[in-house]
Order: sequence, then structure tokens, then C-alpha cells
Amino acid sequence: MDGPMQDTQPAQAQARSYWNATAAAPEFPRLKGQVSVDVAVIGGGIVGVTTARALKDLGMTVAVVEARRVGRQVTGKSTAKVTSQHRLVYRTLNAKFGEARARLYAEAQEAGVRKIKSLVPQYAIDCELEPKAAYVYTCDESYLGQIEEEVKTAQAFGLPASFTRKTRLPFDVRGAIRFDDQEQFHPTKYVAGLAETIPGDGCHVFEQSRVVDWDPTRVVTNEGRVAAKSVVMATHLPLGQVGGFYAEAHPRAEPMVVAPIGRVPDGMYISAEQPSHSIRTRKQNGEVFAIVAGPSFKPGDTKEERKSFEEIECWMIEQFDAGPIAYRWVNEDYSSTDCAPFVGWSSSSGDKYLVATGFGAWGISNGTAAALILADLAVGKENRWLEMFDATRIKPVTGGQKSAEETAGAAPPRAGGRTEPKPKSLDALGRGEAAILKIDGESVAARCSPYGCRPPTVHARFLARP
Repeated sequence: MDGPMQDTQPAQAQARSYWNATAAAPEFPRLKGQVSVDVAVIGGGIVGVTTARALKDLGMTVAVVEARRVGRQVTGKSTAKVTSQHRLVYRTLNAKFGEARARLYAEAQEAGVRKIKSLVPQYAIDCELEPKAAYVYTCDESYLGQIEEEVKTAQAFGLPASFTRKTRLPFDVRGAIRFDDQEQFHPTKYVAGLAETIPGDGCHVFEQSRVVDWDPTRVVTNEGRVAAKSVVMATHLPLGQVGGFYAEAHPRAEPMVVAPIGRVPDGMYISAEQPSHSIRTRKQNGEVFAIVAGPSFKPGDTKEERKSFEEIECWMIEQFDAGPIAYRWVNEDYSSTDCAPFVGWSSSSGDKYLVATGFGAWGISNGTAAALILADLAVGKENRWLEMFDATRIKPVTGGQKSAEETAGAAPPRAGGRTEPKPKSLDALGRGEAAILKIDGESVAARCSPYGCRPPTVHARFLARP
């Protein structure tokens, strides 16, 4: 276990995922020795676990191999909206891919939502699944045209979309898209609960088992290996240089903040305009907590990270009467060069793996839909959604220039080093700055957290080293 997982508010803001802190931690064994299965799945997030469950349902044996803890990485750091509403994506896909293929994206997202809604009662997964309408709103009159176009496009694709000027937000809204029949849930509880249904009948789930070598018929960790007929890489971005997706998808990070709020909006919301504001809620011990995502930034850009946290925390305080920040963390995802995920075989020739990446921060429905595609391909079935998601549709040379521009400077502190003197004490840390310090003879990872409109506070975690 990761320690006591009590649903209580911490005394001060914790630099960890709220979802991971409020979920029980079922333990799965390490991979030791050799296991033989039909399909090896690398990665224990929503894609990997859902793929494994789907494969088991199709009569295949499967082994999930997770480097850390199941459900606690990207999925366990998301806003956890179970929705086919992805901001203004449908008008964009319609323009880029045409109506027929964009319609397949919509169909896949709705299928992903329905799959989650069916799996929860089927396996009695206690993950707080509850119906909520999903909104894309704007406070800027100039965005109304885009909002109305998105509604029209989504309706043409059979999605439950409508235009409204009424929301439960505590400020004036010019207009909004409303998607009915959507859901929200606790993502860590969902993935961990689904993973518990997999072991048995020749199937396995392994944790704390980092893959160090692989080919299309095996995966290897420091303590064991899995022999398989095919390998699924459900690892955020495929391992190594598989498929060249590092040149086709660029990373973005989002600040995530949780705090109790006094003005409660019913529903799930995201702004159409920038800076991006995304909010949903969860009831906990008689209080309502907001789970909020703010403006994205390039991973490693500490200046932009600081600004993003400050902006979103001020917004929460001013608009929702937020109380003390309880949790804050950073989530990351990859966005593809053409706005659609890459799912399927990594290559049309040579070494081939099954992959899924580039969800653009909409990994709950996309990840579930991707899992259904991967499971079909693994057993040799056709999947009509592949026409939209085909991972081989772009060659690295095509998207490489844009990706290079997007990822350039993504981690300046590690790539170029510091230009200012290294802090020697906690008092020397600037807002949002982090450093390894020596305090009372111990190595400490210290970070001065940006605290919105409040004075900054310093949180320190002692590094556990052998």
C-alpha cells in the first residue's frame, strides 16, 4: 500500500494528485521469472487496463506490466471527465479530415463513454461514476460563432449537443455548448478497480516492473520477462523510438489544483478561449471540492508553470470563493500534429507494436476507445474507427518540423542549466522554484509553490535514497 488513503483534507497543500491521495491502493505483484501470454501490455493506465480487459473478454490471455502503480500516472492525474465533448474539436476535425472521418471520431468517443458506463456496474467498480452535463463556455462575444458552429457540427454527428446561454457558473457567460448524458468519476479508483478483474485464467497484472527491453514478441524487466504473440505499448508515448511518434506528437503540461469552493457549479466546464479554465467538482466529507486545470505550458518551463498556477488559483478564489488549496500537481499529455490520436499498428512494415498516443488531454474517452481498437487488432478483427485513428497515417518527416518547434525548449532547466546562482536555503527559493538542498545533513527536494493570490509557502519532501 502507498500508506493510509483517507478521504480527509490535508493540513496544507500537497504536491500530489488528489485522486491518488483519496484512493485505496490494491497491490499487484512484481514480474519475476517468465510468463507466456497471447498479448503483453506495457502500461497500467486507462488504455492498458481497458485493453487487457477487452482482450480477456475476447478469450485471450494477457499480462499488464506497469513500471509504477496501476492507474496512478497520467490517468490518475487528470480531471476525469467521462465525456465525448472535447472543447471545439469537431469543427476542427471536420475541416481537417472531412465529415465521414470526423464522424468516426465522434462515434468512437460516445462508444468510449458507454463502455465505461457499462463496465462500472458489470464489475461493481466503486469509482463514484455520476451523470453530469459537460459544457464549453465563453465569456467573449467573439467566440460565439465558433461555439455555434461546434454545436451544429456535433449535432450532425449525432452527439447530444445543444446551445445554451444558461449555465450554473457564478459569472456571466455569453454562450455555451451543452452535452447531456455525460459522466464524471474517480479515475484512480476506476482503473485500479478494473485492473483487479483481470488476474486469473492465465492473465496477470504486474506493478513496480519497469520494462527495460522489448521486441514484438517479448517484454523484459530487471526481474522477469513476458513472452507474447503481440505487444501493446500503452505508455503515454511509445517506448524508445517506436513509430517515430516523438516527431508526431508534442508534450504539454497543465497545472492541476484542488480546493474547497463556496460557489458550486453543477456540471463539468471548460472555456473556449484562452487562458484555459477547466472545472469539475467532487463532494468530500460534507464539502464540495473543485478539481481545476489551468493554462497549459511546455514541460520544464518553470516560469510558465508558475504563471499558470498563479492564474488558475486566482481564478478559483475570485470566481468560486475557493478555500485553502488542498492539492496541486502537474499533468502532462501529448497532442498530435493533426489534432487526432494515433492508435493502431506502429508501422506498416518491419517491427510492429500496437500503440496509442496523442490524446490531447482527452484521454478518458479517447483512451477507452483506443483500447477497443487495440483489442480488435490484436485478435485480427477489423475496426472501422481505424480509418480516423490509424497510427501510420503521418510519416515522421511530415510532422517532424512542427513537433520540433513545439518541443524546442520544453525543458530549459535540464537542457541549458541555470543562469542564476543556485539557491542555498529555503529562504532563497523564488516562487515556483525548486532545488535540492542540504538541510540538517539531509538531502531535501524543496519547492516554493506559487499560491495564487496568497503569499507563497514552502513544502519539502525528504528524498528516500538507498
